[in-house]
Amino acid sequence: MISTIAVLAVLAIVNLLTNRWAKRHYLVICLVATVVLIAIARFDGISWMSMGLARTTWRQGILWSLVVVAAVLVFYAIAAALPWTRKGFADKRAAEGGWWMMLYHSLIRIPFGTALLEETAFRAVLLSVSADVWGWWAGVAVSSLAFGLWHVLPSLDFHEHHDAAALMGNGRWAKVRSVVLTVLGTAAAGVGFCMLRGISGSLFPALALHAALNSIGFVVSWGMARRLREL
Repeated sequence: MISTIAVLAVLAIVNLLTNRWAKRHYLVICLVATVVLIAIARFDGISWMSMGLARTTWRQGILWSLVVVAAVLVFYAIAAALPWTRKGFADKRAAEGGWWMMLYHSLIRIPFGTALLEETAFRAVLLSVSADVWGWWAGVAVSSLAFGLWHVLPSLDFHEHHDAAALMGNGRWAKVRSVVLTVLGTAAAGVGFCMLRGISGSLFPALALHAALNSIGFVVSWGMARRLREL
């Protein structure tokens, strides 16, 4: 119970740091927070196996990861090719940077910052410490709800910069709707990530899926934004 509270407290501070107080140090904060969260779990007696990080799970985890990354590539290829889904990639922020920015975000910031921290935090540490006290399904519920709430601040930025958010309209209530839908959507996604983590027995597939969805999605958005800007 105490470990669960400690993990949630660390996540609350990290969320404010990365979204409001110290955005420039995002990658460093994510890496430090990842180490701190694992230390909390280990201090609480949570095993590497329980977190999906035991060496005996590496091989199967890598195989699962290859499958999910391939599936993500197919998904984005189809989504980018269809006119009615292509609009979902219209992100104004993606058009603001050049090649180095795209490579940094897709190859470093997202996989070693966003995906590594969030999967370690929610699908390895928080899931394990909560399940250790209340059982697996309670751990899934706590982890997924926290994952949804984690996206409140990012959803506000999304509403301001993404063309797809215009469907929600403008004003305070439009932002509220945007935040609520984001929280519900990411909480549901969190359940899916937990299921993948449980079925595969490894954290690697969830980490690979998260990194692939975000990184490849960013590259596609960047490419489309760049193309539109050059037209």
